[in-house]
Amino acid sequence: MPTQEQYNTTKQRARKLYAKINLLNYRFQTVDEWENVVVGNPTFNIDSNSDIRRTCSISLIPIDKSFDVAYGNKIWIDKYIQIYLGIEDIHTKEIVYTNMGIYMVENPSKSYSATDNTFTIQGIDLMAKLTGLRNGNLEGLPHLIPQGSNIRNTIIETIKLGGFNNYVVEEFPIVTPMDINIDIGGTIYDILKSLLDILPNYQMYFDVDGVFHCDKIPSGKNEQIMVDDDIWGKVLISYNQNYDFDNIKNVIEVYGKTHDVDNFNNATISGSTIRLNIANITSLYDGTKFGFIVPSKVNNPYIILNSFGTKPLKDEYGNFAQLSDEPNVYYVATYVQQGDYYLFLGEITPHAEIKETNPNSPFYVNGTMGEVRIVLSGGEYDNIYTSNLAQERAKWELYKRCRLQDNITLTCVPIYWLDVNWLVEITLPNKNGREGTAQYMIKSINTDFSTNGSQTINLMRYYSYYDFE
Repeated sequence: MPTQEQYNTTKQRARKLYAKINLLNYRFQTVDEWENVVVGNPTFNIDSNSDIRRTCSISLIPIDKSFDVAYGNKIWIDKYIQIYLGIEDIHTKEIVYTNMGIYMVENPSKSYSATDNTFTIQGIDLMAKLTGLRNGNLEGLPHLIPQGSNIRNTIIETIKLGGFNNYVVEEFPIVTPMDINIDIGGTIYDILKSLLDILPNYQMYFDVDGVFHCDKIPSGKNEQIMVDDDIWGKVLISYNQNYDFDNIKNVIEVYGKTHDVDNFNNATISGSTIRLNIANITSLYDGTKFGFIVPSKVNNPYIILNSFGTKPLKDEYGNFAQLSDEPNVYYVATYVQQGDYYLFLGEITPHAEIKETNPNSPFYVNGTMGEVRIVLSGGEYDNIYTSNLAQERAKWELYKRCRLQDNITLTCVPIYWLDVNWLVEITLPNKNGREGTAQYMIKSINTDFSTNGSQTINLMRYYSYYDFE
């Protein structure tokens, strides 16, 4: 969120630019400050779809030997740089700085000649300490996250393995529905990604202050509009608008990972109780998995398995499982010792289908375009362990795909305080006047910090009738 001073200086017709860099030690404490050493055209990139969200490239004048790449010097593996870009306020003459982020120094290079003496640094954000690029490799052992683990607590414990104690992690509505195994050679990021893949609409990133975040990806619904025509009217240079018809789909099918089940039997029903006898199950332990077929739908189901007593059949959210209206469906469940209940995993291959049934939508399945289907399986979809999660993923895919796949690329005078996944509003000009005002979500930003530098912003159109719930 910009300050009033940042907002005002962005609208200035003339800019006097400044840059400064704070040198941080491995404890993120400022140990030095550099001003008047930045040369060339520093560039900054933010990409919401990238594991490492923020990167930069910046060139410095090495004013003394302390800039040599060596242990104990300013440029070394254990140092971070925090970069600030500033605009002088034409009224107060004060420099208004914007924090562009904390970066790890990557691949420094030195250039020297009779006319050149510069030191160029590639900066990568702190996620590189978790992905294995600069750190984050786990010990040479497989790692297991047990079924029933609290996802938020597990994420916090995991990032602490990487040395991070500053975080904002949202609560997740479910626990891990199955054991999650990370093979030898895995990274801290692999653990985090496996946890986030359980639900489709979550993101993780480091903010400009080096704080780890894990939260829902903003859909645009009820989001604050961060930039409108009051700013765009002062900074917009040009735009390109592209339309992609190929990726529009109004019928989504999702298939998750097929369960490997050795223990199975047909069940009988008495009221809301499902009775099962499976000879191979002689004891009940956490994670005992079994399959069953019921002849008809059961509401608020309980299961009596062998002689282990009556236990509720619940879903990931702690509610009674919802069985299909169809008879004789092959279901899978597993025992959760903490809580003494059976967790409903759904069909043996988790599956969901969803269609665009909104008659007000231009992509309505009974409209002029008919049904345009996509079937999603394998790869990342193998992280879907239950039918409920398949349904959640199908809804998310419909949200992404059942929309006009239009995006715009703006070229403008830089707005240094912009960030991705922000909702903005703009009225695009054209030769016939001005188009209607529309809302977009920012997906990536590329900034050139120089006297004549510009900024390229990629935005995705937001449609209110495709809110993801």
